Amino acid sequence: MIFNVLSQTGVLSLTLNPFMNLGDLPSLPHTRCTPNMKELYNLVQAATPEQRANLEKLTGSTFGSSPDTLCNHIKFLRAGSIGQLFYDKSWKQIVTDLADHIHCDWEKTLNGRRWEKLPTQDIENAVVEKLFQDMFSQLSPDQQEKIILKTQSTNKQHDLEALIATGGAMVAARASGFGVYLMASTVLGGISNALGITLPFAIYMGMSQTIALFIGPVGWAALGGGILYKLNQPNWKSLTAAVVYVSVIRHRKNSD
Repeated sequence: MIFNVLSQTGVLSLTLNPFMNLGDLPSLPHTRCTPNMKELYNLVQAATPEQRANLEKLTGSTFGSSPDTLCNHIKFLRAGSIGQLFYDKSWKQIVTDLADHIHCDWEKTLNGRRWEKLPTQDIENAVVEKLFQDMFSQLSPDQQEKIILKTQSTNKQHDLEALIATGGAMVAARASGFGVYLMASTVLGGISNALGITLPFAIYMGMSQTIALFIGPVGWAALGGGILYKLNQPNWKSLTAAVVYVSVIRHRKNSD
């Protein structure tokens, strides 16, 4: 069976062995990013080479870290080996699918709005908030109290104090950009440790370092592992890492 796919260098022919395990097929190399993924493409294109390399690591992309390659690999993670050939959904839809998968609170996220009017960033924030809640709830009350006290002593953002004290139980879209960035970098620290992926230390700011100090490397990895265990399937784990890190990239970009 042969599929012809438009690539950067012309038409790429993909030959499939009928006895091949389709789950073992990789994402397609060097194909152009489709228009529906333009929002993600623009974010990745504006990212630094280091940020793209980090996204490549987190998603397990095997063909490099160009914006086209990363967008197509994320399509592969969501739609599968054959489904990626026909997948025409947007980055917003992919984030929405993940929000559904981890049981985000849609009533709070929508806040009276229709999905069509909801910015993708708000859905990313909701995903980050839910993952942060799930991670923070795994800590003992004593550990939670120590982290709250440490955070209060080193940060002046009042909404951030409320965020930590309630385990993230607030509308993330209403938190300061710094607050969402703090949550995202904290979740990213747990997930990357659980996946055995080493990222530059500068990513793990603030509370990430505080949690690691109090519970140690093994406990830190266990927090991320608790999140990933609930996701069940490997591709969902990689998609989760992608959404969280895209949130980090977006908030870093907005703060520059």
